[in-house]
Amino acid sequence: MRGSLPGAIRIFALSSSLGVAALGASPGKHERRTPARPAKHAARAAPRRAPSSKSTSKPPEFPPDATDSKAYRYARLGADECLEELERRSIGFRKESPSPGVLIPVRLLGPVSGVLFRTDFPDARRSRVPFEIFDCRLVLALSDFGRVLSEHGIDEVRMFSAWRPPAKSWPEGKLGQAHPGGLAADLRLFKKSDGETLEVETDFHGRLGAVPCGPAAVPPSPTTPAATELRAILCAAAESRLFHVLLSPNFDEPHRNHFHVEVRPDVRWFIVR
Repeated sequence: MRGSLPGAIRIFALSSSLGVAALGASPGKHERRTPARPAKHAARAAPRRAPSSKSTSKPPEFPPDATDSKAYRYARLGADECLEELERRSIGFRKESPSPGVLIPVRLLGPVSGVLFRTDFPDARRSRVPFEIFDCRLVLALSDFGRVLSEHGIDEVRMFSAWRPPAKSWPEGKLGQAHPGGLAADLRLFKKSDGETLEVETDFHGRLGAVPCGPAAVPPSPTTPAATELRAILCAAAESRLFHVLLSPNFDEPHRNHFHVEVRPDVRWFIVR
């Protein structure tokens, strides 16, 4: 997304592998790395889709009631408030040691609202890989999202990563946004308790530049049950304003295989693409 807004707010610049970079900043070297995954889970190459005539460089939505949203409230929480809320919701977690760029680093120890969010790494390694570290505030949004997923019978979500460690040159004490801040996750596959799976890369059937949700939404083509359900999941999260940023395969080619979900502190806008 290369457009810009007047004043201090600018739309995201996208790197080819990370997705969303900080507002008003070009992606740095630490934001261009894609976390490794076990070879057997390597993503299948997807055919390139014809671009839509609709531009992906659209401004965010600035609703007048943005401060009433869950995303806004969660993103403003301090460490004590957020961790207390995790405990109140009976979410199993472990506080992580200081993680560069992350304000409230935690690692999940089990499902969140009945849904397990995990990478493809083997269970023996998951407790050590950095990509399963979340900022606590993102976990609260995922907790609400888990209730949406449970309505579809989904009890497990496979993701590429949450936190992506910044470069060693990252300044001490500096907080990151999106993945470098543990405030974003890339969700690639949704598993149901009956064994059915919804894989974003093969089942979404989107079109580059098309609007995925709302009155101007362009339906998937072909319109399969899996594609319809993935749209319903994405758009339920958008309508509930659980995340400030929701990017689908419609956004650009690097997002062809996942949903990017993100909370961002101190903003009053939402992007759904």
